[in-house]
Amino acid sequence: MAIVRVAPAGPSAPRSEDIVRAIKLRVSMPTLRESLKAARLKTGSAWDDVIGAANHPTDGPKLRQFLWNYYSEHIIAGERYVQYFTLDNSTRDKVMRTLSNATVPPSDFTATYPLPLPHAQLSSGPKTPTLVEVQSLHNGDYALVYCSVRSHDVRETYDFNQLPQLVQKTYAGIDELITVKKDYFQAFDVVVVRSALDRVEICIDFPKKGITKGLENTVIEVFREASLNVPDLQPVYQSQPTNVFDALSGIYFEPKEGTVRMLSFRTMTTGSRKTERMMNSSDDLRSEDFHQAGAVAVNNKFKPYELVVDWESKIPQGNYQVAMHAHFRELSSESPRLLGFFVTAGTNQLMTLAINKIVKFL
Repeated sequence: MAIVRVAPAGPSAPRSEDIVRAIKLRVSMPTLRESLKAARLKTGSAWDDVIGAANHPTDGPKLRQFLWNYYSEHIIAGERYVQYFTLDNSTRDKVMRTLSNATVPPSDFTATYPLPLPHAQLSSGPKTPTLVEVQSLHNGDYALVYCSVRSHDVRETYDFNQLPQLVQKTYAGIDELITVKKDYFQAFDVVVVRSALDRVEICIDFPKKGITKGLENTVIEVFREASLNVPDLQPVYQSQPTNVFDALSGIYFEPKEGTVRMLSFRTMTTGSRKTERMMNSSDDLRSEDFHQAGAVAVNNKFKPYELVVDWESKIPQGNYQVAMHAHFRELSSESPRLLGFFVTAGTNQLMTLAINKIVKFL
């Protein structure tokens, strides 16, 4: 079951421009275009084309609802860094009772949510994760959505001859000038309680930018807020996330599991360390000639510590990717650890499948 968030109607209905702007902040045009193609919707090849098609008097309403649903899914999906925790039966039952009757207090994000704040308001927005929604999902699961404002540095380089005369005079003798500007954005972190799967997933939004405190610390910060909002989560918050290191080898050495895009490993017989990547998205590294010959040469005695795998799902339809990056030094440990991984998926259901793949090989 997909998330269906009915778009408000009448004067309060979000403008097509605002919906497309929110999507643009989260996905690339090629990514959106693939989804539009799968839904048999034609809009053109640029963002302005999408806005124009969504405002069309005849076909626009159907496209607007699609874009609204697409964006609603990405509030809890998209690209995420994930850690998950085990949920015992007693705690689960208490948490589910609380969530079924949950109310969310107003905040600085309320006026525009689920759309992000206007860019002009972001720099003064809350930096601490703030609960904005308790969303009921498929199979009785719940997602607690936390918004916060983060920033990342945008660097631009200018050759000396591109600079205005006054700047050239001030910085005479330099070859180029590098400027750094903070770009503020709204993150939608999610705490998902999977009642049937007995786990809590902490899913950090935009994991590759704006995480100045480190991903693991961001997980702690978001989970701490959730444990304050739902006190019965305290025992889970105080526990350790699941160690997923063993899934690296488990997935790689199962040839029918997904399409391996990247692998870093150490050979056990020669002690060499290698990283291999595939350029063609349809090719599996495991079946590439050079890689196969090397694997045979060392009798398949090597240990992965990084892995990127794509899967294609038929039901529900779509693609998802898992990326696992352990540190090389973990291979020297008697108990190697990897506490988190990256998932890219367009819907909540695909996110669930991706995490289930990890669980399957532990």
